[in-house]
Amino acid sequence: MEKKLYYDATQELCSSLDLEISLQRYFEIVKQHIPIDGIYLNIYRPEFSDIQFLAHVNEQQASALNTQIQISAEMEDTLRQSDRPIIKIVNDIHQDMVTKFVAPKVIPEIKSLILLRMVSGNTHLGIVGFYSKTASVFRTKHADMIAPHMHTFSLITAFNLKDRNLLKANQSLTEQNRSLKRAIFTPNGVVGGEAGLNKVMQQVKAIAKLNTTVLLQGETGSGKEVIANAVHELSPRVERPFIKVNCGAIPESLIDSELFGYEKGAFTGAEHRKEGHFEQANGGTIFLDEIGELPLSAQVRLLRVLQNSTITRVGGYENVQLDIRVIAATHRNLKAMVHKGEFREDLWYRLAIFPIEIPSLRQRRSDIPLLVQHFLELLCAKLNLNKLPRVSPEQLESLNQYQWPGNVRELINVIERAMIQSPEGPLNFDFLHVKQEGEVEIKSGETIVVDPSHASDKLVPLDTMISKYIAHAMRITGGKLYGTGGAAELLDINPNTLKSKMKKLGLC
Repeated sequence: MEKKLYYDATQELCSSLDLEISLQRYFEIVKQHIPIDGIYLNIYRPEFSDIQFLAHVNEQQASALNTQIQISAEMEDTLRQSDRPIIKIVNDIHQDMVTKFVAPKVIPEIKSLILLRMVSGNTHLGIVGFYSKTASVFRTKHADMIAPHMHTFSLITAFNLKDRNLLKANQSLTEQNRSLKRAIFTPNGVVGGEAGLNKVMQQVKAIAKLNTTVLLQGETGSGKEVIANAVHELSPRVERPFIKVNCGAIPESLIDSELFGYEKGAFTGAEHRKEGHFEQANGGTIFLDEIGELPLSAQVRLLRVLQNSTITRVGGYENVQLDIRVIAATHRNLKAMVHKGEFREDLWYRLAIFPIEIPSLRQRRSDIPLLVQHFLELLCAKLNLNKLPRVSPEQLESLNQYQWPGNVRELINVIERAMIQSPEGPLNFDFLHVKQEGEVEIKSGETIVVDPSHASDKLVPLDTMISKYIAHAMRITGGKLYGTGGAAELLDINPNTLKSKMKKLGLC
């Protein structure tokens, strides 16, 4: 029944560009399942310190509103709290400080209500109020029916604000409008989750509800942070902090104080106690990107955190207990680093409980059209363009034929360059295929860099070079030899011939 209600309600909410009309149609559906006398919709405007009512519907009428109500600084602090629930039952209006002050000024007869927050990222956008003239009528089952409608309400509200030219007064809502649209059509922000990343998303859904440590592996720019976001968003910790740390960007001398915090007086300049990244993430998730860049000394301390779920601040003696979920990511081969003594074996086993291998862009070319559309929408806002520039089928095929050594990160940079060059469109990506010095064209029309100028005059045996090149091919394919995207296909060689060469060279 809930699935049918969600489908019917979404259809009605999206049935008209007039907010009050779509709200009226939605009301007719929802009142059959929930004991409501009406619905109102308002937004919080931090730049004006007020709440603006946009629409109200009941049995008698549906009307667009333009009523602004000033609120106190204390009320604003309440609205800015990131841990407020998405949906809340208020069976006595006096239980909610903001609502008891604001709502009766527009709808005096309200006695109880369900508040559905409209949220974009961590930003509170506004409220949909489902109200009754009778106290204490709402139950948890009613809230559960309404909760899935949050993203749709957020989207149509953002569109309505744009039509009223109110978005010009609050530029942040422009990006919220786009991000909310993406939230509906790209679940968890993962473009290709139903296509090239389908296997990855199945793994994400399987592990997200647990507290197990996750290790994301993939080439630079392949989207490890996006998948980390998806794990957090699908987990029970979604309303708690999500702290992202680039381990490769922290100087070795600052690693301890950045990760674990410090006590006042721990060193010169430590004028007050500071929480480190782990403590900031307590109750939520910490994402340790480029984990392979941590020096061995820091790896020892990280292992202790994973084993004991405690940290000790620099200059302190007290153990701080943590409730935390760890997601790590790397583009490096940690197993090979273990063999070389560059990465601790015990830490590797702690991190690799549930490894997820993220395919490179060239291994999921079917996602390129989806990603292109996604990035066009993102960059339109960044470049302040009024409409999306066109991409011809020929140019899209050109993108599809490219090797993408920089993966998704390179794709967005390429699209931005093309949009800067031709903001009105059509976009042209021919610059991708201009051969530079040291590049060799292969028969598919793609190019790779083979630059002898980087080699010394001391040459190595040809078999050694072939061995290294095959090993590199196996690394970038994740050890896949046969089939689409396998090393044999990339090297344009019969798989059995390649396997024989590998045996001869001692690679298998």
